[in-house]
Amino acid sequence: MSNKAFNPVFNSYLIYIGVALASAGVALYTPLIVSETGKNFSGTWAAAILFGIILGRVMGSYLGGHYPRLANHPLAVSGNILLEGIALYCMAYLHQAWALALFAVLAGLGSGLSYPGLKNYLLKLKELDQGSLFSRLAFAIRIGLVGGYLIAAWVPIHSLKMVFLFVLVSFIAYGIFMLHAMRAIRRHEALRLPPAIASDTKAKQNTDALTPDESPPPHATSATPVTLPLKFHLSNALFWCFAVQPMIGFSLHIPKFTPQIPVSTPFWLAALVIIFFQIPVSKRAVRTRDHFRFLQIGYGCLFVSFALMVVAGHHASAVIASAIVLSFGQVFYGPSFDVLIARFASSSMEDTGRLMSQQIFYQSVGTMIGSLAGGVLFDLAQRVHWSGLNWLLLALGSLWMMGLSKNKIPDLYRHARQHA
Repeated sequence: MSNKAFNPVFNSYLIYIGVALASAGVALYTPLIVSETGKNFSGTWAAAILFGIILGRVMGSYLGGHYPRLANHPLAVSGNILLEGIALYCMAYLHQAWALALFAVLAGLGSGLSYPGLKNYLLKLKELDQGSLFSRLAFAIRIGLVGGYLIAAWVPIHSLKMVFLFVLVSFIAYGIFMLHAMRAIRRHEALRLPPAIASDTKAKQNTDALTPDESPPPHATSATPVTLPLKFHLSNALFWCFAVQPMIGFSLHIPKFTPQIPVSTPFWLAALVIIFFQIPVSKRAVRTRDHFRFLQIGYGCLFVSFALMVVAGHHASAVIASAIVLSFGQVFYGPSFDVLIARFASSSMEDTGRLMSQQIFYQSVGTMIGSLAGGVLFDLAQRVHWSGLNWLLLALGSLWMMGLSKNKIPDLYRHARQHA
């Protein structure tokens, strides 16, 4: 294959289409399997499925970071995608709650191993702007989610086997598209590099694949880098702990209290809000002070969303309004926290990649704890016969964090920057 025959745009869109198909499959099955498991077993077991998926992703990300061959070889990436698809398909035939949770971990493991490889091959498309590559990737994921949630709104609950068959087919297509694109990118990379450099690069990749990654020793003259306080990272974990609750809460709440709307309705509405408002809203924050104000607004949106469920959770319109307000919380909070992390890295000796990895780790911990807590709180609310108890606890927690994000969290950040 010659350089002229290589089309970076075509190969990037192969990846985007594959990701969109897989995202549609994930969005299609998630609300349905959570609501069915909650109905047949309990909210806690339903939450264990989402917990297992996130746990598997964390494990996969860890393994992929330390053993690159598991995540970067084209066959490994496609194999991990297929692992996720097969594990999900098997869930349609499982009748024990613990087995569903176990296969959810396997699916998450495949996802956690394949996603770093996907990003690695996108970065190899040097002819394309990296910022545009990842913004289009995020857009493809969101479009896939919206499509999957919309399809889920029209799929009858009793056809879960057909749902998971579609999921399997979408992941097979994703794996094939990725394999075609990755092989083309590797051939192009080999032709673009001089033979000596290509040989050195290959040798380095083989060495990295055999031994865990080690950070290079610091220079003797370097000062000790200043790190962000743990409480700052914990505030991020708490936000996502609260924000993920409705993934469980809505899936369990809707069939029981507002069955007149499909269980996936809040999710496709939320995804549409994020697609249309993420970029316009993010552009309005320029100064560091603006970003801290956006963090506070993000927690404020969570509070309003949960308060709506407390006072009017038995009305379908309140559930829909709650989902929309909740998604605005993510629109305000997520990008601003990313910017604050990047600005701290640029003004200190901290490595940006390490800080971002820490952020993803704490975010994952927050979503794992939040997903499991969502099921436990729902069961608790049913046991005490107070359907709004879980939403009330979330509203109070969000209100408390909104206060901290006005003064305490910015003070932690400023103190760390002053000593950078």
